[in-house]
Amino acid sequence: MAIIGLEKLYYSKITKDDATGLTFGTPIYLAGVKEIKVSPKVNTEKLYAENKIWDQSTTLEDIEVTVNVADLTNAQSADLLGQTIAEEGGIFASDDDEAPYIALLYKANKSNGKVRYGIIYKGKMSLPDDAMKGKEGKTDYQTPEMKATFQSLISNGMWKYNVDSDDADCPTDIDTAFFTSVIIPTKKTVTS
Repeated sequence: MAIIGLEKLYYSKITKDDATGLTFGTPIYLAGVKEIKVSPKVNTEKLYAENKIWDQSTTLEDIEVTVNVADLTNAQSADLLGQTIAEEGGIFASDDDEAPYIALLYKANKSNGKVRYGIIYKGKMSLPDDAMKGKEGKTDYQTPEMKATFQSLISNGMWKYNVDSDDADCPTDIDTAFFTSVIIPTKKTVTS
């Protein structure tokens, strides 16, 4: 079924991702999600022989993600971009700011009344453009759009997970459990 809406967005900081394991922080809610766009970039190399494609190999380069939300607080911007909260209020950006690796978790609505839950596992947010515009006789809402570059996890190679509430094996408590921690799925074993 087609996606017809987007309801929730959370992020979780990655505290460990190496050959010895993977650890995520508790997911944090980002209110007012408007849009998420996930654009994987792949490279395909082709081997030609006997006047045709003989073989090909495709590799994932990275995943470009765009997130648009109704608003970001200064504290959220500082947390996502590695900026500093000021003693006098607000935040300030420096040339040595380092955005943390995060996972994004979301909930989207399907046209059959069911839900798709998704996780994009490892990426860093980039600095958003700042643009402000006068009213010019009408209100023109200006919402922050953030871009990020995501990649595969080092520990297991995963970059994305989706589960629909109408999947046969979807847990019955998915709606209450999904945003409490970052799920790392396991491969289903099929017995013959």
